[in-house]
Amino acid sequence: MEKHFWRPTVFDKRHYVPVLKWKQGEQKALETLTPTIKRGLTPLIEVAPIDWDFDNGTYKKTIDEQLDGFGEIMSRSWGMDGAIFVDLLHIEPNDRMENGQHPLEFTLQELRSRFIKAIPVTSYERDVEYNKEVALAHQIDGLGVCIRLVEEDFDNLQVRLDALLHSLQVAPSEVDLVIDNNHVDPNSRTRTTLLLTGLINNITYLQEWRNIILCGTAIPKDLSEIGADNVGEIERTEWLIWKKLIQSNHLTRNPTFGDYGIAHPEPFEADPRLIRMSASIRYTGEDKFIMFRGRDLRKYGYGQYYQLAAQIIAHPEYSGPAFSAGDQYIYDVANQVGTSGSPQTWRRTGTSHHLTYVVNDLSNVFLP
Repeated sequence: MEKHFWRPTVFDKRHYVPVLKWKQGEQKALETLTPTIKRGLTPLIEVAPIDWDFDNGTYKKTIDEQLDGFGEIMSRSWGMDGAIFVDLLHIEPNDRMENGQHPLEFTLQELRSRFIKAIPVTSYERDVEYNKEVALAHQIDGLGVCIRLVEEDFDNLQVRLDALLHSLQVAPSEVDLVIDNNHVDPNSRTRTTLLLTGLINNITYLQEWRNIILCGTAIPKDLSEIGADNVGEIERTEWLIWKKLIQSNHLTRNPTFGDYGIAHPEPFEADPRLIRMSASIRYTGEDKFIMFRGRDLRKYGYGQYYQLAAQIIAHPEYSGPAFSAGDQYIYDVANQVGTSGSPQTWRRTGTSHHLTYVVNDLSNVFLP
């Protein structure tokens, strides 16, 4: 197969890399974005882990069922010429398709057949077979690879990076390097900023990587600290740290901004029968996430979302219905147009607003 003529380039300083867990809420959110907003970002898609059946003690799907339609859904949600990153870190290393194919090979073939430019993501801890597929993808497509670093990798960074570059048969100039902070503690913002300054400045081949991306989030695993029928705020620590880093002039190379949308980095893994889910809406504002929380959905119902949406449009940080598809939906629900929606609907809504908000945020940071 011939390589694409298109080549990934160094990101513009306003570019954005959101890490999105590929569930229906995130899929639909990406689909709602305008072409202008999509051009301002490159999503890093994490294929969701297969749900566990707590009743039967088995997985609910096979790997074939989990990946069925992936290319079609991505084509519908993305539909752009720009590349995406694809990471199968949540798929078990020994999982294979029914025909014996590696899941990463299958996924990339699906995307390739729909002319979607996919850059595979790997890390030091991935197994040999996974990295063989990453290297093969680069040989076929010529799009390079993405390497994801976590805190533990910095203890022996040069050795780890050299080993990966060798096994993947790529040069640093063909690599997008992600520094993944995962969850960022708002109480450690100053310490984390200082730590990252030293880490970034001392990265091996610093000026040679195609892109360096810094991502993380302050969003907690749950909203239990925000009481029922309350509006709480969580500092966008990852955003404040990134702004501090690029404005300090202490870095010898500025990283691209990335985050986890409006989600916590770890997949949700709990028996749904034991979870008392509350109605809640996550809304991104200036330097903070605003959390509008209701009560137990089982007891008080989905109609609570009408009141929560009304609280958002009355809030001084509401961006207005024309801002994004998510904001239009909030406005409609606040005015009781249509149904109240479900948690999945509100993940789509909050993510649509968030992605649009961050692309606009980045433009404001770099005003002339």
